Amino acid sequence: MADKMAQLGENLTRRVRDLRDQVTNAPQNLLGLESRFMSGDIPEQEYKSTREEYRNQLQTNLRSIDEIRSLLMVMSQLEMRPGTGGSSSAGQGGMSPRPSPTD
Repeated sequence: MADKMAQLGENLTRRVRDLRDQVTNAPQNLLGLESRFMSGDIPEQEYKSTREEYRNQLQTNLRSIDEIRSLLMVMSQLEMRPGTGGSSSAGQGGMSPRPSPTD
């Protein structure tokens, strides 16, 4: 179980880095689009639709980053609980830990 959680954590961390890179490149992409539009290289309709696509992708990426961050926090809390991380929960007297409050 601990190995699977570690692998999931690595995958999520890698995905966050990829998303962060995409979000970081968004201003450059928008500036390039704006520049091509101002120089007349692309028509207004293409400019508007591409800008809208960039905006939607940025929002999607930011939401994904937040969701993954939440998952990583939950995984971190699970790892800190007694009886997880490869140890047995038999020594807890059958009592489960109190659930933590959610956002």
